[in-house]
Amino acid sequence: MNRLKRLLNYFGNAVIYSILAFCLKSYILKKVIGEMFTNTDAFFSLVLVKNNGAAFNLFAGFQDWLVIFAIVIILAITIYLLANKLFIPENFLMMLSLFTAGIAGNAIERYTLGYVEDFIKINLFNFPVFNLNDIMITVAAVIIALSIVNDKRREIQENKDAEDDLIYGD
Repeated sequence: MNRLKRLLNYFGNAVIYSILAFCLKSYILKKVIGEMFTNTDAFFSLVLVKNNGAAFNLFAGFQDWLVIFAIVIILAITIYLLANKLFIPENFLMMLSLFTAGIAGNAIERYTLGYVEDFIKINLFNFPVFNLNDIMITVAAVIIALSIVNDKRREIQENKDAEDDLIYGD
């Protein structure tokens, strides 16, 4: 996939993921909260919390800086995709899109509302309330990290196998 196609794919997927997350969040906030899933005996409940910080309410009150940081991350990913001549697997590109969609969604809320609307609360233990964008960021970051570790492990194994071939003549 050439670089321009890769970039269009990346941004296209990110826009689609962002729109889907926004529509689902809007539906939940307008139709569901207060009507159902508010039972504290359930696995999770839906409650609206206005978070003016980042993860776990860190950097509360620094909305402008968090928006700038989000823009810098998205620009860094874009530059990486433009500069990288190597083949990038489709699933890795999709995870970068998912990661970007989550970052952009939270940044847009911070910029337009001055806070992020968190609404998913896990009732089994005391965990901060979060939103769909947070889920997208977390899932994508974990899969990207696992992919990088797996690729590195595979590369080390291939080098070891090649070294063994040289030593033992296999």
